[in-house]
Amino acid sequence: MIFTKSISRFARNTLDCLKYIRLLKEINIPVFFEKESINTMDAKGEVLITIMASLAQQESESLSKNTKMGIQYRFQQGKVMVNAKHFLGYDKDEEGHLIINPAEAEIIKRIFREYLEGFSC
Repeated sequence: MIFTKSISRFARNTLDCLKYIRLLKEINIPVFFEKESINTMDAKGEVLITIMASLAQQESESLSKNTKMGIQYRFQQGKVMVNAKHFLGYDKDEEGHLIINPAEAEIIKRIFREYLEGFSC
């Protein structure tokens, strides 16, 4: 038996969810979804899974859409989100603006210079 936290963790869309559940069912492996308390070997399991998987897919799509819209809105406002801790050549000032890190800028210049000279990674 496979134990899964929730349907949304098992698959991102309804078709994949049902496909994998049916494949596992064919080889006699049940899947138990803890959050929804559904066992795929129960008679009512597939109907419930279809409904719940559809809801999980819609929720995932909605979350993705909202995230994209938020990022787009921040870009329109001129607020670019960059993790400066893992972004070579720049730091952030007190207001969150990117500023050039002079020491790391030399590394960036060297990388580009060596690339132009024919060096690879």
